[in-house]
Amino acid sequence: MKIDIHVHTRKVKSGDAETRNIAVDRFGEIIKNTDVRILAITNHNHFDLKQFEELRDEVADSCQIWPGIELDILENGKRAHLLVIANPQNSTQFNDRANKILLGNSPDTFTISLKETVEAFEDLDCIYIAHYFVKKPNLGDKEIEILTQLIPNPKRILKEATNSISAGIYISHGHNSIYGSDVHNWDDYINISKELPELRLPVESFEQFCLLLEKDEATINTLLNKKVKENIEIAPFSAAELIRLDIYNDINILFGSKGTGKTEILEALSKYFNAKGHKTNVYKSNDLHLNDVFDVKGSNFSIDISQLQIDECTSEIEFIKEVTEEEVTSLSKYFLHFSNQETNKISQTLKIKNITKLDESQPIRKLDEVYSILSKFREFKIYIESNEKLNEYIDIEYIDELIVVIEKIILKLNSETENTFFNSRSINLLNNIIEVFTTEISKKTGQPQKPTKTGFAEYASNRIKIEIATNKILTNINHKISAIDAYIGSLGVKGELYCQTNLTIQNGAFTDSSYTTVQNVKKTPQKEFVKAIISISKHIYSNMLFEKIAEMNEVESVETIQNLSDLLLFYRHFSLNGKLYQPSNGESSMILLHKELQDDKDIYLIDEPEKSLGNDYINDVIVPLLKEKALLGKKVIIATHDANIAVRTLPYNSIYRLHDANQYFTLTGNPFSNTLKCIYGTRPDLDWKEISMKTLEGGKEAFGERGKIYGN
Repeated sequence: MKIDIHVHTRKVKSGDAETRNIAVDRFGEIIKNTDVRILAITNHNHFDLKQFEELRDEVADSCQIWPGIELDILENGKRAHLLVIANPQNSTQFNDRANKILLGNSPDTFTISLKETVEAFEDLDCIYIAHYFVKKPNLGDKEIEILTQLIPNPKRILKEATNSISAGIYISHGHNSIYGSDVHNWDDYINISKELPELRLPVESFEQFCLLLEKDEATINTLLNKKVKENIEIAPFSAAELIRLDIYNDINILFGSKGTGKTEILEALSKYFNAKGHKTNVYKSNDLHLNDVFDVKGSNFSIDISQLQIDECTSEIEFIKEVTEEEVTSLSKYFLHFSNQETNKISQTLKIKNITKLDESQPIRKLDEVYSILSKFREFKIYIESNEKLNEYIDIEYIDELIVVIEKIILKLNSETENTFFNSRSINLLNNIIEVFTTEISKKTGQPQKPTKTGFAEYASNRIKIEIATNKILTNINHKISAIDAYIGSLGVKGELYCQTNLTIQNGAFTDSSYTTVQNVKKTPQKEFVKAIISISKHIYSNMLFEKIAEMNEVESVETIQNLSDLLLFYRHFSLNGKLYQPSNGESSMILLHKELQDDKDIYLIDEPEKSLGNDYINDVIVPLLKEKALLGKKVIIATHDANIAVRTLPYNSIYRLHDANQYFTLTGNPFSNTLKCIYGTRPDLDWKEISMKTLEGGKEAFGERGKIYGN
């Protein structure tokens, strides 16, 4: 929720830019594309009630519009600018008063004293915002003191700075300060709005804002109570020391000197939430290292080639390991058969012995093919009939028609499968009969058996199968595998850090000591196995082929290689901007904390996240992430010594652990009321700001530069 207390919607003075003019519809379009929820119109020496009402009505559902004016003050002979912003309920009277003091004056030359200003507007429930110090032309301390004396409530006076840094410095020195856009060109407003002050509490009206300026406790509690909170009772130290805390669905900060039990409180909260069914643990930055969290050594890394769309070649590897030579029928067998005259009359009449055996491989392939198709259609039919969701997207009559068609196809395929099966078995039966008869005739007659086949088809087919298998293995081995990049987190200006897993398949020549085998296989057998496969592929039509296959089977531990996954090698490392990078311990802490906050949880318990982290990273990365979790209604509970986290997040709840006079005390409060109260009322209230500056590391600097976040 952002606020802009200094906005121009008209070119009024001669020196104003034309780009300060803004049409009503364009204004509405711009504001609705920002997070600005409160905006004060403060044109130079001019107030236009009609325009105010049009702009107010245009954004009524998304932004409060407050009436105001930027006046030229002349005090002690010095010119300065003062913003006067009135309660929107008094906009008509504000318009009348502005017209009255401006009557007959040019905006370029008009001036008014502080006394006349207060007399004109004070009864309209106004706040006064003076240009201060480097914001020119400014009111000096003397002039502001005069203004303070003139109004009954000095808390209604704010000092306008030029930017967030200046405002933070003023605040650290006890000044109520704020800043606005002072917009010159509305085309730039969406970008400008990102740097505007943010109201941590959901202010719903001008009256609430004024009460916040006065740190009105009832108003602050009303706003705080709009946020969901849980009253929790824990005993982190002993049953005798119960601690009752309100934990908001927002940022809760636990701070105090070292050794005051902050970690124990976090652990007790974790046990409390886990007992209620949540799954929480306390994040401790020094407990883990990036290398372990992302398993850089790959101790638990596992992947199969099939996951990379590469064939495992399991059957091919098994085939090559077990294949034997198919013998070609020797010519001597034909010679022996035809050298002997057939004399047995029964044998002469048996013609079956002269039939040539038929090829069985083709019918078997056809049977496998048709049965595979049949199986797919059967599976599809079962899927259609069992999937009830189909009825939600497809008309039932279409589904019924599809089932009828599929049943016809299945019937046809069943018939084809039977025919193919019968054909395959018939050929097999015929070949077996031929073999039995020729063998038995040879036994009975003593005549050498006539070879039933030359064996060349089997011999050639076997070699071709070996060639196909080796080619498939080598083709898949030579697949290039893209690196797997896992986003780790941001290292700020350095860039984005990734964990890169490089994968390769051993090709017989790959040597890189950085790479490790994925499976439980040694590197040497991997390399020797692939070399053997390459050698086999080069001797397919050589009489040395089976000599090479034997050499492959003699490779040490070859039995551990059963598929291409067993040939996988990997190298995992971190990369930054595409280059190898080893994060430092500090960067490791940065990334792990970033990862913890990026994970989607309902409850975050974080112990000293600032360890090993730089202020810039905390401010630019971690604090915005914490605020994002708060906006999402998450419980964020952080034990910290760092003021950047404890102060710049402006937590809904600060829990302070105090050690005094050998006793421990728990106080709670927030930066909005600026108080810390003992939960048992046994100690006086403490000043939140003073305790934070005193206790937290970098406290004064954090208050001096806390930037664009305002709670008061």
